[in-house]
Amino acid sequence: MPCDTTAALSLGGRAAYRVAVRAHGLVDEVPGAGPGDHLCWVYEDDAAFDEAAREFLVGGLARGDRLLCVGQRVIDSLQALTPPTLDAAALIAGGAVETLTLAEAYEAAGPFLPEQQLAYYDAATRRAMDDGYRGLRVIAEVSDLAAAPAQRAALVRWEHLADEYAAHGSGFSAMCAYRADLGPEALADVASVHPLVRAPEEVSSFRIFVDGDRIALAGSVDTFSSDRLARVLAAVRVRDDRLVLDLAALGFMDVAGCRVLARWAADLWAHSVALEVTGSSALLRRMWQVLDLARIAPVTFTGALA
Repeated sequence: MPCDTTAALSLGGRAAYRVAVRAHGLVDEVPGAGPGDHLCWVYEDDAAFDEAAREFLVGGLARGDRLLCVGQRVIDSLQALTPPTLDAAALIAGGAVETLTLAEAYEAAGPFLPEQQLAYYDAATRRAMDDGYRGLRVIAEVSDLAAAPAQRAALVRWEHLADEYAAHGSGFSAMCAYRADLGPEALADVASVHPLVRAPEEVSSFRIFVDGDRIALAGSVDTFSSDRLARVLAAVRVRDDRLVLDLAALGFMDVAGCRVLARWAADLWAHSVALEVTGSSALLRRMWQVLDLARIAPVTFTGALA
């Protein structure tokens, strides 16, 4: 179960502040199926993956979702399931389950383009709902995409767009599976843009995810993770002239992290977007003043507690 969902945190003497309503945190098992799920599942071996895939797929069927299995590893896991657990052949024949290889889902159309992927999954979700399903539940094994450093920035942006799409009540939910042997840098990049993460050990000290009308930052950011934070913030989609960043679930941020936020705010301001930071601690606001970060870009702080 999530370890910090709707918990109260304290930072620098901050009083209790209720964090995001959307479930987030580290998990050790597949959560019960719900709307807007976006789970990063890092697995060590095929047996562990098969068990998680079964839970995720069966949960989606019970909820009334159409299932979309992406990647040969997922397809193999699906076909290994037999009645009464799951009759894959019958479900595929009836349209409740669809399968795509990684090439069919991501490579056949040419360069990996996050916005193009969003359009594809939006159409698939709408089609599922038109066919009478509650939504589209996707399980995708995309380790090969994360393994290529040249396209990892596009993958991180896609994961963020997918999270936003799931969070806004589209009917789309997803488990994104990655092999544990990918390496720490790749795993940290992809895990950081999921609200729910399962891994044999901590792979990213922070998570950025969409919650309602705001972007939430949870966990901790220090000098060693600040460059990653900068890359992830660059992937955030801006819809209008104001963006809200919620730090209520942030346990720690050092000087390097604050400077990253200030540079991001400056970039937003250069594009006529104002940044509002809510739920920050008095300590963080004091650090912001001491570093004179307001000179880099104007930021409005709201909801800060003593």
